[in-house]
Amino acid sequence: MIIFNNLRSLTAVLAVLLMLPTDALQASTRKGDKLLKQALAAEAEQDYDRALQLFTEAMATDPKDPAYTLGMRRVRFQGGQKHVEAGMRLRQAGKLEEALVEFQKGFNMDPGSTIALQEIKQTTELLDKQKRGEIAPGQAALSPVEKARQESVELIKSMLPVPELKPVTNVISSLKMNNQPPKVLYETVGKLAGINVLFDPQFQPSGKNANLDINNTTLSEALDYIALLTKTFWKPISANAIFITDDNVTKHRDYDDEVVKVFYLKNPTSVQEFQEIVTAVRSVSDVRRMFTYNAQNAILVRDTVDKVALVEKLLHDMDKPKAEVVVDVIVMESNSDRTRSLASALVSGGQTGGLSLPISFSPRNPVLQGTGTGTGTGTGGTGGTGGTGGTGVDLGTGTGTGTGTGTTSSFISLAQIGKVNWNDFSTTLPGALLQAVMTDTSTRVMQSPEVRASDGQKVSLKIGDRVPYASGSFQPGIGTVGVSPLVSTQFQFADTGVDMEITPHVHGTDELTMHISINISNVSRTVQIGGVDQPVISQRKNEADIRVRSGEVSLLGGLMQSQDSNTLNGIPGITNIPILGKFFLSSSSKDKSKGELLIALIPHIVRTPDINNIDLKGIAAGTDQTVKLNYAPKEPPPAAPPQSGAPAAPAATAPAVVPAAPAPSNPPAPTAPESGPPGISFAPATLQAPVSGPVVVALQGNNVTDLTSVQVKIKWDPKILRLMSVTSASLLSRDGNAAAPTLDIRNDSGEATIEVSRTGGSAGVSGSGPLLQFTFLATAKGSSAVTVTEIKPKNSKQEPISVTAPVANVTVQ
Repeated sequence: MIIFNNLRSLTAVLAVLLMLPTDALQASTRKGDKLLKQALAAEAEQDYDRALQLFTEAMATDPKDPAYTLGMRRVRFQGGQKHVEAGMRLRQAGKLEEALVEFQKGFNMDPGSTIALQEIKQTTELLDKQKRGEIAPGQAALSPVEKARQESVELIKSMLPVPELKPVTNVISSLKMNNQPPKVLYETVGKLAGINVLFDPQFQPSGKNANLDINNTTLSEALDYIALLTKTFWKPISANAIFITDDNVTKHRDYDDEVVKVFYLKNPTSVQEFQEIVTAVRSVSDVRRMFTYNAQNAILVRDTVDKVALVEKLLHDMDKPKAEVVVDVIVMESNSDRTRSLASALVSGGQTGGLSLPISFSPRNPVLQGTGTGTGTGTGGTGGTGGTGGTGVDLGTGTGTGTGTGTTSSFISLAQIGKVNWNDFSTTLPGALLQAVMTDTSTRVMQSPEVRASDGQKVSLKIGDRVPYASGSFQPGIGTVGVSPLVSTQFQFADTGVDMEITPHVHGTDELTMHISINISNVSRTVQIGGVDQPVISQRKNEADIRVRSGEVSLLGGLMQSQDSNTLNGIPGITNIPILGKFFLSSSSKDKSKGELLIALIPHIVRTPDINNIDLKGIAAGTDQTVKLNYAPKEPPPAAPPQSGAPAAPAATAPAVVPAAPAPSNPPAPTAPESGPPGISFAPATLQAPVSGPVVVALQGNNVTDLTSVQVKIKWDPKILRLMSVTSASLLSRDGNAAAPTLDIRNDSGEATIEVSRTGGSAGVSGSGPLLQFTFLATAKGSSAVTVTEIKPKNSKQEPISVTAPVANVTVQ
C-alpha cells in the first residue's frame, strides 16, 4: 500500500510538469540553437565578424554549452587571420592607412594574435616613414624583412656569369704572319676581330717568334693556335677584351676564373643512387669542391669554368630516368582427385577389417557383488527374506520390506566348477556389410596479376591469406583448473597463396633480364599437435634468372604430378580366393589424384632511358693537368618574317658580330677594259655603305701579259674602315695554280701588305680580270680613300711590269 501511494504521488507531479508551457522550459535552449545555426551559416560564408557576434549572443543564453564556446574560439582565430591577410595585401599595394585598420580589426577580434600585433607595429613605422617623405604615396611599402629579402633577390639577379667574348667578327678568313712575337700575333688577331688584348705585366714569352697561317678560322680557334705556339693561355675578361699570360700552374691558379653552380637532379630515387652519380662525376672531372644536399637531390660545385661545364655535361648524361617494365603474370593450376571404395564382408563386433567371433563366459549362477533389492511378508517375527544383499525386519504384526542393489559378474562359486558346461558360454554371430562409395573432385585456379617495376628495383606481389599457426607455448607457474590451453600458446602467421618477387634489368630497348622468385602455397590439411590444430602448408616454389625480349612469353614453374593408391582389407587367405573373397570378406579402395601448375610471364618495356646523340658524344676535355673545353660558334638567330600585309622592311644594318669576308650575293663585276697598255684599277672606284655594313672592292688587272705575282701595299682611314679579309680573285687562279695570299694587316694604322703569286713552275697569265678582293667593315660615318701606295706586278722572268697605282673612294652613311 505504501509503494502504491508513492507511485501515485510521482504520477501527479509528472502530470503537473507536462501541463506547464513548453516555451517556458526550453526558451533559452531554442534561442541558443537558433543563434548557433545562424553563426555556422555566417562562418560558412566567411563572414567571421557576424559569426563572432552570433556566437557571443548564443553564449549569453548558456555560457556552459561547449558548442558555443568552441565555435566562438574558432571564429576568433579565423576572423583575425583573415583581417591580417587583407592588411598585408593592402600594405603591399601602398595603402598603409587601410592596412593598419585591417590589422587593428584582426587584433580586436583575436587579442591573442601575435602576428597582428607585429604587423600593427611595422605598419605604424611605415606610416611614419611615409610622413617623413621616405616612402612615396602609392609606393609599395615593404617591411624591413621584406625589403631585405627583395634586395637579396635583386643582388642575386645582378650577379654576372663568367664573361663571354663577343667580338665584332668571329671568323678570320685568312691571315699569314711570319716570325712575329706572341704580342704581335695576339694584337693582330684582336684587331681583326675587333677586341682588345691585355697582357700580364709579368708576361715574358718563353718561346721564339712564331709563324701563323690561318684560313676561315673562328676567333677562339685562332687564339688557341697562338696559345699553343707560344705556350701561353688567354681568357675573356669582358665582352670585347681578353687577357694573356704564361701557361703554367701558378698563373692558372692566379688567373683562372671560378664559378659556383647548383645542379638539381630529378631522376635518382634513392640516396645511394644520388651518391653514386656524384662520386662518379667527382672522380672523372677531378673537382675538389663538390657537395651534396640529399633532401633536394642538389649538387653544389665550385671550380674553374671548364671543370664546372664538364660536370654539367656529365650530370646531363647520367641523370636519366630508369627503364620500367610491366610484367603480366598468369598462374594456372588444375587439381583433380578421384576416389572409389568397394566393401562386401561379414562384420561383427563393430569390426570391418576382418572376421571376429567373440566368445564370452556368462555363468548361470554367478556370484553377485554389492547390495540387492527385495520384498518379503510375514506375521510376527521375521518378515521374510528380501533380495540378496537386503533383509526385511518385522516390527510387529504385519508385513516388512527390505531394499538393496547388486551387480552381475562372471564369478562363480568354487563349488559350481564341476557343473560348468556349454550353457555357461555365449557368442555373437557376424552381420553382413555391402558398401560402394565413389568421389570425384576437380579444382581449377587461375590468377592473372600485373606488376610494374623500375630497372634494378625489386617488386613484390602477395595474393592470398595469412594462416595462423602455433609457434610456442609456456606452462603457467601455477596451474589453474578450467584455463584454456590457448591462453599459454603463442601464434604467428604464414602467408599462403601467390607470393612473387621480380627484379628486372633492362638491356637496351628490347631485351631484359629478370630474377624471379615465385612461391605458391595453400593449406592442404591440418594436424593436431599438443591439442592444437596446426595447418600443413603445401608449397611450390621456383626461382630463376631468365633473359627475354619485350613481349616474349616465358613459361616458368610448369609442374605435373599424378598419384595412384590401392588399398585392400579382408581376412588373410579368404581375400585371395577368386570371386568368393570379393563377395564375403574383402574391401578395396582406389584413390587417383592429379595436379598441374603452369606460370606464364609476359614482360613489356614501357620506358627506356632517354639516351640521345648528345649523351653518346665524346668531347675534348684538355690535358691531364688542365681541363679545357672547346665550343662551336653560336648560330645567329633567324630573322623574323615580315607580317602579312605589311610592307617589307628595309634591309637592316649588320649586327655587332659580322662574319668576316661576307661575299655579297652579287659581287661587283669587273669593268671590261679597252685595249691599251697594262694597268691596275679598283672596281668599283666609288662605293657607298651603311655603318656596320660590309664594303667589298676588287683590285683588277687590265691587259696584263705573263703575270705571275703581285705585291700590293694599300692605305685607308682606320677610323672609318677596318679590313676584315683579303682573298685571291679569278685572274691568277684560272687554272687553280694560284697560292693563297700572304697578308700583313695593321688596322690600327690603316695599312696592309698583300702578296699573291702563281705556284712554282706555273706559267704566267695574260688578259684582264680581278686579282684580289678586299672586304672592309664600315665602323663610322665619313669618307675614306683606299689608296694603293705601292704595287709590284712581275712576269714569269721576275721582271717588273709597269702599272699605275689606283684609288677607290668609300662613303659611309
